[in-house]
Amino acid sequence: MKKRINMLFCIMLLFLIEGCAKEETEPVEQQQQMQQQSAEDDSVIPSVFKQEKIFGTYDVYEDWVFLENYSDDESAFYTKKGEEITNKTTNISVEYRQNQYKKEEYNILISAILYQLKLELKQELYHNLVTEEYTSKNGYTVFCIEVNDEQNDPPVKTIQRYIIGEKAHIVVQTTDFGEKGTENVEEVAKNIVESFVWREIAI
Repeated sequence: MKKRINMLFCIMLLFLIEGCAKEETEPVEQQQQMQQQSAEDDSVIPSVFKQEKIFGTYDVYEDWVFLENYSDDESAFYTKKGEEITNKTTNISVEYRQNQYKKEEYNILISAILYQLKLELKQELYHNLVTEEYTSKNGYTVFCIEVNDEQNDPPVKTIQRYIIGEKAHIVVQTTDFGEKGTENVEEVAKNIVESFVWREIAI
């Protein structure tokens, strides 16, 4: 009888030891996986530098450079670091423009922008416009227009993102000639829009 009790006790003790070992190892493994995932996530976050303009602030990826010779107080131009500057270099511009509309009247502004494009663009390009309206991370209305000119040499894709303000707007424009090495141009432009914060300007 004592032998049977001792055997049962040994079996129970073995189960307890194995259960404790699992409880100790599983959280460690989960923690290591979480740390590895976190490290992977951190590795894909690019470095940025903050731009402070009279009209607002925004972040630009560090593999892009500010073109001082092409910029002024109300506009800023950027290209990929190391790119040769020509009239066919993929670039991003950030421009401040005044208008006569309050923030709540942005639909009127959008209609005016589209009408102007109708006058300026070839009919086929105008009819193939891709438009989108959304709210940025900082709560600003953004209106996006994409124009793809396949007939240009080389083909060029232009995307304008209008950040709506009070009787003013910012145009973040990408002019993409599809150059090798500037694949992240859209990611850079989107980050400029998402990080943008208006400054108060007397109008």
